[in-house]
Amino acid sequence: MSSAPWLRVDGLDVVAAPHLPPLARGVTLGLQAGDRLGLIGRNGAGKSTLLRQIAGLLPLAGADAQVQLNGHCLHRLGPERLAALRTLMPSQPRDRFNLSVLALLELAQPRADAASAHETLRRLDAWALRDRDVLALSAGERQRVALAQALVQGCPLLLLDEPVAFQDPGHQRLVGAFLETLTEHVVVFCAHDMNWVARHATHVLGLGPLADDRGWFVAPSDAALQPERLRRLYDCQWTRLQDADGHRAWIAL
Repeated sequence: MSSAPWLRVDGLDVVAAPHLPPLARGVTLGLQAGDRLGLIGRNGAGKSTLLRQIAGLLPLAGADAQVQLNGHCLHRLGPERLAALRTLMPSQPRDRFNLSVLALLELAQPRADAASAHETLRRLDAWALRDRDVLALSAGERQRVALAQALVQGCPLLLLDEPVAFQDPGHQRLVGAFLETLTEHVVVFCAHDMNWVARHATHVLGLGPLADDRGWFVAPSDAALQPERLRRLYDCQWTRLQDADGHRAWIAL
């Protein structure tokens, strides 16, 4: 494994708007291909904002803030090169036109690749939706199609805002298992289901005013998901259950 992280964030303040104080100060992390970073925290803690800053869609804040993608400084990348390196999946796609699912995926691809689009839909249990109008999909169906849109762009960095929102438990597990197969990608996602995060994230970044004096912490999943840390982050008590087979479940009390 290369010693240099593929995604490197140094000294980044998470700022939702220029006139507002930072939600977190000095966020610093490094991720390699195969890493999956789960962003957790209460509503408004800055998870989506951080994704958009890493994507280059919001200004970087902080005196010495820097984001590097595969050794390239984010602010020096032109739009075409940036589009080839990262893709951002929003939490709630907003469709304006009645395109079919397949047509939507074709528009997302830098070069037409029907085989890739078909395979991605199959693996996300969305193949049956291929000829459906995207405006007629359920929220859960549309979210899996949005994930397929992000994947077919072929970018090594996937920034996913709530990829399992609106998903039933079976589809949550399917999406998580699929993300685990992306060993040549760096995956950063927001999620509110602590058990899903614990199962599928290799690392966790917690955001919130009580995370610590900086408003954030980052650690491997097992170290990050501890009752006291979660209590401070969400302002409620947590307990972790474990059955005889070693399966764990987090419950907010």
